Amino acid sequence: MVIVEINSGLGNQMFQYAAGLALAEKLNTDLLLDISWYAKSNQAQTPRNFELSIYPIVNNYADELAVSELIRPSSEGLLNKLKHRINLSKPIHKKWAFVEPHFHFYPKFFDANKTVYLSGYWQSEKYFTRISEPIRKLYSLDIQKNEPSFSILEQIIASPNSVAIHVRRGDMVKNPQVAQVHGSCNLDYYARSMKHLESLIAKPEYFIFSDEPQWCQDNIRSSFPVHIVSGNEGAKSYLDIQLMRHCKHNIIANSSFSWWGAWLNANPNKLVFAPLNWFNGDKNDTKDLIPSSWMRL
Repeated sequence: MVIVEINSGLGNQMFQYAAGLALAEKLNTDLLLDISWYAKSNQAQTPRNFELSIYPIVNNYADELAVSELIRPSSEGLLNKLKHRINLSKPIHKKWAFVEPHFHFYPKFFDANKTVYLSGYWQSEKYFTRISEPIRKLYSLDIQKNEPSFSILEQIIASPNSVAIHVRRGDMVKNPQVAQVHGSCNLDYYARSMKHLESLIAKPEYFIFSDEPQWCQDNIRSSFPVHIVSGNEGAKSYLDIQLMRHCKHNIIANSSFSWWGAWLNANPNKLVFAPLNWFNGDKNDTKDLIPSSWMRL
């Protein structure tokens, strides 16, 4: 039995589920999801909801007893480490709990026993390379004709060189704790990415996705067509991932949300630009986060 802790926003949830599913399939065992974080999460963080149910996932959920059997030993010390794990220098294996030791890929992930509790972000495609095609299929949803986004989808598909630009601001600008860890990509990053892209392809058409569309309207300029995509907030936010994956090329933010939009992009000739700095400072090694075919600026 593999139990994977699911937490944070949709992009993180997709990484956690993909890693848990890959390990469960390798071990030929059941996968259960621990979603208790959403009932207990610290409101100093950005409030989130469990959103994976929009996908046809394994909908087996771990109850409190099953989780406690795996992570109960040695009082609350382990639980605190489970919740504050970003910069751990080494993995924690205590009974059957396995806490992600660092941000970059950890090959011994696949040495786990058949009964294990996974706690981490697991933000590298290397955790689920062995099932990458099933994951692509799982996370690629159709946009129905009755959705307002369907007209945007038609524009994206019709455009010879549609480019998705994701700008994440919101909590990365307004929440001091989040801003200190991540920060938001600045205008210079987007300007350099667009300039580089325009040197490689002809007549791009930009589709901008953001939690602050007005800021993008006021600040991002181009001599080529620019469309600000809005309306997919809250429970509809997953539609932006689906729209981004249909674009021919991607300029992503330091966000797992737009990472998935680019990774799910099936264009064999896609160009993907990602920020060189994913975090403020250099505490986390992000070498395994960005696929080798993407460009970092």
